[in-house]
Amino acid sequence: MDVPVKQLVGEYVKAVQVPDTGEEEDVFLQGLVDDFQSSSAMFKRDMRRRLEKDPPGFLRAACRILKANSTGPGADYLMELLWGNPVLFGSLIDARLLPLGAAIAFAKRWVAYDPMLDIKLLHMGFPTDGGAVRDVDIVRARRVLALVNELPPSRHILFPLVSLLRSPDAQVRSKAATLYGRTSHNAEWVRGRLGEADARVRANAVESLWGEDSDAAQAVLKEASRDHHHRVAANAWIGLDKMGARDVVASLIRMAESEDPMARAAAAFAMGRTGHAEFKPVLEQLLKDSSPHARSQALRALVRMTKRQRSAADAVKAELEASPEAEGASAEASAAQGDAVPETVAEPAPEEAQEPAQEVAEAGEAADA
Repeated sequence: MDVPVKQLVGEYVKAVQVPDTGEEEDVFLQGLVDDFQSSSAMFKRDMRRRLEKDPPGFLRAACRILKANSTGPGADYLMELLWGNPVLFGSLIDARLLPLGAAIAFAKRWVAYDPMLDIKLLHMGFPTDGGAVRDVDIVRARRVLALVNELPPSRHILFPLVSLLRSPDAQVRSKAATLYGRTSHNAEWVRGRLGEADARVRANAVESLWGEDSDAAQAVLKEASRDHHHRVAANAWIGLDKMGARDVVASLIRMAESEDPMARAAAAFAMGRTGHAEFKPVLEQLLKDSSPHARSQALRALVRMTKRQRSAADAVKAELEASPEAEGASAEASAAQGDAVPETVAEPAPEEAQEPAQEVAEAGEAADA
């Protein structure tokens, strides 16, 4: 497959955040780029040597130079050099260079041209010595897992994930459980995780079964729905709903009536994910809940459901307008849409709207319910 290096690296250069102030490296590299045509073989060698000497510094200098001017043979070679070096892929891990959302977008784009990107990122985030993970920077490691989690599952990452399942860091273990389960498609492996003491690991392992449709997966999700922890049970009900299970609505409504405020928040989260119309009055009631977690998740769920309804209505309208009978049908669709899609989601009561910002921030923790 031909790699459109100039386009891929050009997009990256536009988005990457490097200090405006140049470094000593900029002067040397700019000279090599400007004079590239006069002795290209020698200048290629000098560029490679400078990259090997200080990869991060070279990347920053190259990005500043390319932001100013990305045309010419010198700039073209500079982009090829960056694409072929691990420093470019490794920069996705650095939050100072790219926000996580942008890094994920680039990773999704680049993996089509480098199917081993996921394993490369894992090795960068979790360096090994004799097979054992060593010297882990937890912030970088968590970001690596967030990136890899967004890439297409590939079985070649299973082996390194095994050691991460034993990490002392709870977030690393739980994210590794999601990745391992989603990649292995092994319901029995997930069943084995239901005995884990850490609820986050159990919940993420259960989440990895979302979208599976086997009898084995359904049995494991049924078992997980009886877990005493709200997050594990909620994730199980979401998975069962994706399989078409009939008792999801009633079970989540019961969870929303729990005395545990975090269970009510988890129920609201799951209702937003599943989106059944029967949940709307329950969620509107939860907007008045005594728990800020439950209120926040209820509002998010209602917003999510409303957006989903609007998207569906827009799709129907577009399909009708494209059909030969569009003239009469679109009027009927508009009338029907008026009842089906509310213009706004019910807001919390006035006293709820005055909640301190800190409560809203805390409520975000329940988003992983």
